[in-house]
Amino acid sequence: MNRKMSILKNLAWAAGAALVVKGLDNRLETIHYTICSDRLPKAFDSFKIVQLSDYHNDTVPGLLEAVRAAAPDIICTTGDMADDEGSYMPAVHLFRQLSAIAPTFAISGNHEVWRGDYKEFVTEVRSSGAVMLCDETADIECDGEKITLSGIGDPLTRIGSKMSLRLERSLEKLNIDNSMFNILLFHRANMLDHLRDRGFDLILSGHMHGGQFRLPTGQGIVSPKSSLGSNSPILFPKYFGGRYEHKDTVMLVNRGLGNPMVIPRLFNRPEITVITLKNEI
Repeated sequence: MNRKMSILKNLAWAAGAALVVKGLDNRLETIHYTICSDRLPKAFDSFKIVQLSDYHNDTVPGLLEAVRAAAPDIICTTGDMADDEGSYMPAVHLFRQLSAIAPTFAISGNHEVWRGDYKEFVTEVRSSGAVMLCDETADIECDGEKITLSGIGDPLTRIGSKMSLRLERSLEKLNIDNSMFNILLFHRANMLDHLRDRGFDLILSGHMHGGQFRLPTGQGIVSPKSSLGSNSPILFPKYFGGRYEHKDTVMLVNRGLGNPMVIPRLFNRPEITVITLKNEI
C-alpha cells in the first residue's frame, strides 16, 4: 500500500510540474484567422494582415522572423507597443524593422497616452516609416480597388465615465463609408460592445493581455487595472483573446507580446496574429 501511495504521489508531482512548465511557456505563438466576406473587393482575396499588440518595449525572441515568415501585405499594431515610462526607442526601433517588411500602421494604447512625451513618441513613430492613425482613416489600395483602415487613439481619461464620450467623438471624425469593407484598429478590447454596430467589418484590438492568467481551457481571468473606468468586469472579462462575432462584425483580440506586470503570464503565450481576407461568404 505504501508503495502504491508513493507511486501516486510521484505521479501527482510529475503532473503538477508538467502543468507548471506548460503554463509558463512563453514561446511566441502564431494564430491564424480567415475572414470571409462578399463585401471584400476581389483584388483583396487572400490579402494578408499581421497584427501585433502590447509589445511594451519587451524582448520577444523570433518576433521579426515570424512576421517575415507570414509574408504580410500590411502590418497592424494595436497599441501599447511602448510602455508608460522609460525610453520608447525600443518600440520605435521595432517599427523601423516592421516597416521594412511591409507597410505598417499603428494606433496608441493607454500606456503610450499616459506618457508625458506622447507627442514626441508619435513623431518618432511616423519618422520610422510607420503610419500612426490618430482618429484617422487610410485607404488601402490593391490593383485599383480599395478598403479602408481606420485607427482610433486610446480614449484614456482619469474620469472613467468620459471614456465612452471620447470614443464617440473619435468615431465622428472617421466618416465611415458603409459601402466599403472597413477595418478598425482600436486598443481597448473591453470596449468592443461600443463598436460592434458601427459599420466595421473587422475590428482588431489588444489591451487585455489574454486575461494575463488563463485557465488551461483558454478562458482569461484578469483584466488590466486600466480597464476599471470602462464599466467592464475585472475578473473573467468578456473579451480577452481570440475571435468574436456580432452580426456582420468580426472582432479579433490579440493576447499581446510583452508583459508589463511583475507576475508572469500563465497558459498565455505571446501572440502574433495572421489574418487572411477572403472574397466569399
